[in-house]
Amino acid sequence: MCSPSVSDRIAPLTRRRLLAAAGLTMLPAWAAARSGGAPGPEELLADLLREQRSLWVVRDVGGTREESRVTYWTAARGYDREQYLQLCWLLRDVRAQRVFPIDHDLLAVLCGVQAWLQREGRVAPLRIFSGYRSLTTNKQTEGAALDSRHLLGKAADVAMDGVGNVKLAGIASLLGRGGTGLYPGRSFVHVDVGDERIWIGPAK
Repeated sequence: MCSPSVSDRIAPLTRRRLLAAAGLTMLPAWAAARSGGAPGPEELLADLLREQRSLWVVRDVGGTREESRVTYWTAARGYDREQYLQLCWLLRDVRAQRVFPIDHDLLAVLCGVQAWLQREGRVAPLRIFSGYRSLTTNKQTEGAALDSRHLLGKAADVAMDGVGNVKLAGIASLLGRGGTGLYPGRSFVHVDVGDERIWIGPAK
């Protein structure tokens, strides 16, 4: 959606307040069990992605449901270009039918969020509302920033059935690769890579 640098309607939010609202003031058992004390964002993400980078993704496109389970990297086999390209297709601009290389750091955060929730027993696909956007599509998107990271394949608007948006945003922010935006009344969380920031956008 928006960038907090271009709209005075967006209120910044501290990570501490977000984590408290999400019930994430204490690390989960699998993270707290790590030796050497509380892990930082990079350590958390590395632990979650140690064996593989996988996403189970679903997207509703013009009344058609697109769903795929994609593993684009494993510790045993390394990087799989075909699987990566499948993710780029799933996160394409569906309005313009354009595909763009999706940023690997963004995919890592999305994989990490899903892996975190799987460790808590929440097994469900990540629902994609928006990934890459062409310039034309971005201009036609309500509230979108002119310099949106969606234009660079560095942002996605996502949700997961059975998981509240506040918790989803809290986990994404803990994995620390960029921005996290909440939009009250909307059914998704904005996740991007770049400058680290957290915000609440205008209610729908």
